[in-house]
Amino acid sequence: MRSRHWLLGSLLCAVLAAPAAGQTFPTKPITLVGPYAAGGNVDISMRILQAGIGNALGQPIIVENRPGAGGTIAGDYVARSAPDGHTLFVGSNGPIMLGPMTMPKPPYQWDQAFAPVSSLAFATNMLLVRPTLPVTTVAELVDYARRNPGKLTLATSSIASINHFLGELLKLKTGIAWTEVHYRGNAPAINDLIAGHVDVGFQQLTDSLAHIEAGRLRALAVLGPKRSAALPDVPTIAEAGFPDVQGVTFNGVFAPKATPQAIVDKLSVAIRTALGKPEVIDKLAALGSEARGSTPQEFAAFLHNESRKWADVMQQANIKVKQ
Repeated sequence: MRSRHWLLGSLLCAVLAAPAAGQTFPTKPITLVGPYAAGGNVDISMRILQAGIGNALGQPIIVENRPGAGGTIAGDYVARSAPDGHTLFVGSNGPIMLGPMTMPKPPYQWDQAFAPVSSLAFATNMLLVRPTLPVTTVAELVDYARRNPGKLTLATSSIASINHFLGELLKLKTGIAWTEVHYRGNAPAINDLIAGHVDVGFQQLTDSLAHIEAGRLRALAVLGPKRSAALPDVPTIAEAGFPDVQGVTFNGVFAPKATPQAIVDKLSVAIRTALGKPEVIDKLAALGSEARGSTPQEFAAFLHNESRKWADVMQQANIKVKQ
């Protein structure tokens, strides 16, 4: 009988403590941990969010960069942090799902390590070629690859990145082949594409727009569902005749898995409010990204769908990462 009363008392305390945690949170500065070095798309998006939230939560928002291991160093750090909402991970495709799903011994799997809080931004992905390559459309690129098997080279920013997976997806849907060249970051991949050392690349608009406008790169298609306002004449991949070759680059905010739902919900509301501000929308748009918040439930559903899609690509293409 005594143990039953103790159990009932413990459950009652837990029920009462959950909303109380949300009411008192935050009690100290909140740290946004990024997986890459300062200056990239994720880092800049994180800082735009930092400014957008401002002092709405009553505590300072701190940005901390922990690059390395494809972004999983930062992810593992947050996953092991106290689940009190004060340490959050701003992750993207690679460190959230693509890296861990391809590693033989991943430090975590997102659905076991994190509580999704809200999506942050969705970037525009581009299919690019060096301007001296004799193709101007995706169909011409596929035809060229078929007529010249194994001749083309594909630059990807890193193994198990969204750019790598998009290249594999195009191969699977068209049956073409090329030699993959993996880099450590977007900048060196783009530089070699401009120099003509490689032929094809998948990159985010924010990293390639200036080079496209200057004629140093040729854009064949947008890999998303709609055209980019910055490049209105570039068709979507569906308009180019390959509707099954689509992929989005997302940034989102994650808390450690055991973080109380009341805290997760409070953070999500603050993030979505910030993402609705015109200045935040404009700053993200300047990066080629769309500000887009979501409830924790909506974000989790999106992540599960993306995980299933890219796990299928990984298995078909036999993508593996050595640790």
